[in-house]
Amino acid sequence: MKKILFIISVCLLVFSSCSDQLERAGSDPYASSTKKLNIQLVYPAKYASLAREGVTVKIINPSTGVEYDLSTNAKGACSANLQYGFYRVSVSDKGESEAGTIPLFNKSVDAVKLQDTISGDVNLNLDMVLSYSSQIVIKEVYFSGCTNPNTNKSYYADGYMSVYNNSDQVAYLDSLCFGCADSYNSITTQNPWSYLNADGQRVLRDTIPIIEAIWQWPGTGKSFPLKPGESTVLVLRGAIDHTVVNPNSVDLSKSSYFVCYSTRYTNKTYHPSPSPNLTGHWLDLIWKQGTSTAYAFSMISPTALLFKIQGTSAANFVNDPNNRSRKPGTSSSTEYVMVPSSFVLDGVEVMSAATQNKRLPASVDASYILFPQAANMYKGHSVYRVVDQTATAAAGGRVVLMDTNNSIVDFGISDHQLIKDE
Repeated sequence: MKKILFIISVCLLVFSSCSDQLERAGSDPYASSTKKLNIQLVYPAKYASLAREGVTVKIINPSTGVEYDLSTNAKGACSANLQYGFYRVSVSDKGESEAGTIPLFNKSVDAVKLQDTISGDVNLNLDMVLSYSSQIVIKEVYFSGCTNPNTNKSYYADGYMSVYNNSDQVAYLDSLCFGCADSYNSITTQNPWSYLNADGQRVLRDTIPIIEAIWQWPGTGKSFPLKPGESTVLVLRGAIDHTVVNPNSVDLSKSSYFVCYSTRYTNKTYHPSPSPNLTGHWLDLIWKQGTSTAYAFSMISPTALLFKIQGTSAANFVNDPNNRSRKPGTSSSTEYVMVPSSFVLDGVEVMSAATQNKRLPASVDASYILFPQAANMYKGHSVYRVVDQTATAAAGGRVVLMDTNNSIVDFGISDHQLIKDE
């Protein structure tokens, strides 16, 4: 009897001890599988005073799509306890206007590793990359097609990008270049153009690999002016009036538009003979790689870049072998023109899922605009740059578009092609 009572007492003691442990662990049941991430914003020396309270730092787990927004303290730092995994960390900030331009500060780091094999906290210094707001910006990109109500079929022969003079002075399109970064669509695999820096952070090269083609506005320097608050359209597919056969599409035959294809691309579905209205408004194809018969601007998740070649002509730059490269880690002979990010006036990166990896460096686009394929394909939707209400009010009503070099802030999704409203 005493033996039985002893066993019961021991069992009650063990149960009580286990219950107590479970109860204590219940306050944070995942505490044993988290790691603390300490983040410090580091601005260029001239702008060190910008390290302050209230700057938003975005953390995304690409594997799950879970996002966290942290806010910095007075020293420009923030911390979070996160589940083990790999994270993308990005931040965007801006300073006061300097001689008509606004200094922008961005940083994005992929694959920040939080694992139990790491001793202690993980400390991450984000060295903010300085760039400046641009006079000419990308206003809208329409790439995902629409549905033809006459046939009830998907229609993808139209596509365009509009550009906008976001300043208070006349801008000139002459010699401006357009291209897209590798890869055509956003990818979930590690970007081959990225590398691990001295701090173990995965970052993108400061030169951007342009895929397939580079286009350039013609002109002698002041041939194609764009007034303050004025926009124009770069036709990527079908420089004709598509509404003749599809009322859900757009008229891309207007005389103020520009054609971004040439006879080198022979696919008539995407590149029919342009409307006579656009005579003299053809961009020059200054570099082409491969044998594609249609300019492959992504219908799912494109990048778009406006840039100006510095120090030499664009033709000389693209024909210099020192400015071209093959993709790292492959045996393919395909070459890409490597454009320094300092040449870029504006860029936008579209992703179809948050689990994908970036293609543009933080100085060009610190994040991306998310454009889920199922919700947007063949519906006439586009991505567009939102209005900066504060800057517009300060400009006396001249519309100023948001330009922080961070697409998650700068862009939204429209339920129709916005050039229909003009």
